[in-house]
Amino acid sequence: MNKLKEIVESLARKINAPDYVLPTYSKSEDFARPHIEKHGSEYHWVVVERGQEFERRKTANLKELLFWIFDSVTFVMATKKEVENRIDNEDFRIQLFKIQEELIREIDSDYEKRLEEKHSKLLRMNN
Repeated sequence: MNKLKEIVESLARKINAPDYVLPTYSKSEDFARPHIEKHGSEYHWVVVERGQEFERRKTANLKELLFWIFDSVTFVMATKKEVENRIDNEDFRIQLFKIQEELIREIDSDYEKRLEEKHSKLLRMNN
C-alpha cells in the first residue's frame, strides 16, 4: 500500500490536490471519504458514510484504480472552484465539468477523454 500511496501523492502534487480530498488506505475515516483496500491482487475503492458502506468497486488494474481516485479528487476540487466562479444563467455543470477535465488532464490525457465522454452523456441525458 505504501507504493500506491506514493504514486497517488505524486500525482496529487501535479494538480495541487489538498490532502483531505485524497483517499485513505486500509481503513475508513467514514464521512464519505473514500479509502483503498488491497485484497490479494485486487484493489477495492470503498466509500463509507455514517458506518454504512455506500460504494465498493474492485479492480486488479492500477490505472483503473487511479482513474477512480482522480475522478473523485478532481470532482471535489472542481466543485469548489466552480462555486467560487459561478456564471449566472449557465448550467453549473458546464463549468464544473470543464474544470474537472482540465485538472485530470494533468494526471493522464486518457482520463480526460473518459471524463469528456461521461460528462457529454450526462449533459445530453438531462437536457
